[in-house]
Amino acid sequence: MRKSEATKGMTATGKTRESVIEFYDSLIERRFSDGEKALEEVRKRKYSNPEFQDGYNKALEGMLISARSGDERDFLNKAIYDEVAMEKYIQDFRNILKNGFPKPFDIGFFSAWSDFMHYRVATKKFTKL
Repeated sequence: MRKSEATKGMTATGKTRESVIEFYDSLIERRFSDGEKALEEVRKRKYSNPEFQDGYNKALEGMLISARSGDERDFLNKAIYDEVAMEKYIQDFRNILKNGFPKPFDIGFFSAWSDFMHYRVATKKFTKL
């Protein structure tokens, strides 16, 4: 699968997308130091809406903390990682954003989660963290 196919439909674009993908790969492979570096690169990128950016970055930070801790109560650690479940999570995140009047922070936050699940489905990375 070409990289462009795996990232089609993600919120992040350009150089930010590259850093986000590196972050997701590092997270999945439990390379936390590399994930921290990729997250720092994502933080340096500028989005058109700072609140959206804050939400997106907070979601990534939370993913890293959850993966490191291994706490089974956290969504990241208790989620089911198969294609059907991840497609449902993507739909659930989109539905959260469609209902009500979400703030840019919330849109950024759930977009990061949706991107994570989308990337895992597209790349067939179904392993539990």
